[in-house]
Amino acid sequence: AIDVGFSFPAAYASVIKEAILQLNDKLTGSRYLKNVNRAGGIAIDIDEDKKKLLLESLKNIKNDFDELVKMLYSSVSFMDRVDTTGVLRKKTAEDLGIVGLAGRASGIPLDLRKHFFWAYDRAGFKLAVEESGDALARLKVRAFEFKESCRLVEEFTRKFVGFEKTDINLPFKAGSALGYTEGSRGPVLYWVKTDSSGLIERCKIVDPSFHNWQGLSYAVLGNIIPDFPLCNKSFGLSYPGNDL
Repeated sequence: AIDVGFSFPAAYASVIKEAILQLNDKLTGSRYLKNVNRAGGIAIDIDEDKKKLLLESLKNIKNDFDELVKMLYSSVSFMDRVDTTGVLRKKTAEDLGIVGLAGRASGIPLDLRKHFFWAYDRAGFKLAVEESGDALARLKVRAFEFKESCRLVEEFTRKFVGFEKTDINLPFKAGSALGYTEGSRGPVLYWVKTDSSGLIERCKIVDPSFHNWQGLSYAVLGNIIPDFPLCNKSFGLSYPGNDL
């Protein structure tokens, strides 16, 4: 919204973001969830009081997000800016190997959460796919995935166990492993090699931005210069993520 001069929804979105960051801090001690995940589980305990706080907070966050989406969709000038802007056709996206949210907004139904995570299957994970490939399609996918993520968190919190600190007692030895998950932009991959002491010897990270920057260069073709910031932010890519 900020890139089309729609300042009030942009400020409202910042309030929602801050509410999420504060919730993260209350639950884990880190606004950005640093040092929380570990192999096979989590590095902290999430007790019943924290679960209750999480569920109550999500209600307010979802309501605020619904209001934000209404603001955007009810604005004729905003919809005029995002509709048919920054179009990335499915064929082009496939040829470029576009992944994640940008790919799904161009009709490519790929998401690692549909591939192998048993918990997502049990929770009835729904995949958001749009066909038009424009900035509006990327907004729709992003909005759907926000609500779906909230639903999944609620589902996991109510039904699944495993919120206690996970102890790791693995033998130190030389080896390598590949890990991957679906991030907010798309698939994130880590390859790690350890030495005989169990220390990391080499690490390679692939961010979805590495694949998707080429997509932006095609999406901006034929658009006016003032639409470039809008096209850019609709992809939501990482600058350093391209060089990892």
